[in-house]
Amino acid sequence: MKLMKYITGCSAALLLLAACDKEEGPSIDDYFLNYEIPEIPVTEDYQVGIFYNKGTDIASRPNGDANFTRWELLTLTDAELSAKNDYNNLTPQVMPASQQESFLQPDAGSQSYRMIPMVQQHVDDCIEAGANFMILPEAGVDLGKGPGTEINQGDSLFITMMLGRSGRGGKRLPMPHLGQPGVDFVDLKTMKIVAAINWNNIVDMSPTLSSSNCIETATGRTYDGVTYTRQELLNNFFSKIGCYFSDERYYKVGGTRPMVYIKNKTGEIYAQDAKAMYDSIREAVKKATGYDIYIMVESADVWCNQMRYQYFYMEGCVDAVASRNMYDQSEMSRSYMYPQMIDQNWKYNRETALPAFGNGSMEYVPTIGPGWNKLVQDGRGSIGNSPIVKKDPAIYRTMCNVAKMNAGRSRLILIDSYNKYNFDSFIEPTVEGYGNGYGKTYLELTRQQFKKN
Repeated sequence: MKLMKYITGCSAALLLLAACDKEEGPSIDDYFLNYEIPEIPVTEDYQVGIFYNKGTDIASRPNGDANFTRWELLTLTDAELSAKNDYNNLTPQVMPASQQESFLQPDAGSQSYRMIPMVQQHVDDCIEAGANFMILPEAGVDLGKGPGTEINQGDSLFITMMLGRSGRGGKRLPMPHLGQPGVDFVDLKTMKIVAAINWNNIVDMSPTLSSSNCIETATGRTYDGVTYTRQELLNNFFSKIGCYFSDERYYKVGGTRPMVYIKNKTGEIYAQDAKAMYDSIREAVKKATGYDIYIMVESADVWCNQMRYQYFYMEGCVDAVASRNMYDQSEMSRSYMYPQMIDQNWKYNRETALPAFGNGSMEYVPTIGPGWNKLVQDGRGSIGNSPIVKKDPAIYRTMCNVAKMNAGRSRLILIDSYNKYNFDSFIEPTVEGYGNGYGKTYLELTRQQFKKN
């Protein structure tokens, strides 16, 4: 009897469901991510910055892979890969145009005859892409040089080379723009540069900054019997970076405020009063250089809301927070709707985090990239925990429009990057006819999307 009642009840429920109008149920049209990214017309030029990389880590073997180097995982074709081990067509298989003769990545410690023309070509490409400035590899602090807190020598050499102040073999110019641009010296032409800052050495000094060891009370460093606080070391370092601000080729927001980009440890500067810490840096730079700096920090997390960093750079009232490359994450489900997911993330940050701090002047700066392939950097072990974004002009165009939808009043947008080979996140031209080569496609798309002409 109980069984009969159960069957009767289930039958009645099924009949009731069958009688419902299909339109009364949930619809995909109601899903909040189900929308198209519109094409945003360029009525005024955007200010575009492109990250520029250096170093030779691409020559290393990912996770000790005995078969391949990172360079080979970037450039080898299917047939060449399969001869050693099958990577299932997941690798980029492209040849960066400037690297086709031999491996020539920029190296801060060398200004060889062959490197200068290569860097010049990189500068020319960025100009062709419509970029306004190149964010250089982060410059670190050398605490061994005394209270002046000098810039790491190799980093300083690289910046002076990019500014055309030093050239082949370390030769120095008495004045900028002398010599032979593109042969002995780099000529930025219409391009500007921005210094990125790596303040790790100050943050990680023993004892490392923490919630119980803030910058105001942390042990400093003693030189010639005089102890300098962590704040004084920071002030000195930023002031040293300021030696480049007077150069006409250094990028200034609004034409007057030199931009500095803080790349590392933005979520690890513990301070009892973050605003006072940043204000002290600003005052020191103003006193040393006469400039009011524009401080942009890189988001301490790829996808977290910036409210999480309330007691760090948000209450520090920096001028701008830049997103990191949103493809650098491990949540597979996000990758199916990246444009909408990223758009909503940026919108949420703009509507919640930014209005909550300071006087409302803080900007959120979108960062986009053409692709992401952690397989090149980490080998097979990365395939299961990091979505691969293969380069696709249509998707890049869509992401450009997501960036335009979320740009702030200064219309700043960052591209990651010109030459981040080890993640296949670069817009540098590749050799057409070689593997999956696409020529200047991404240079052309970048200009089309962010410039009026």
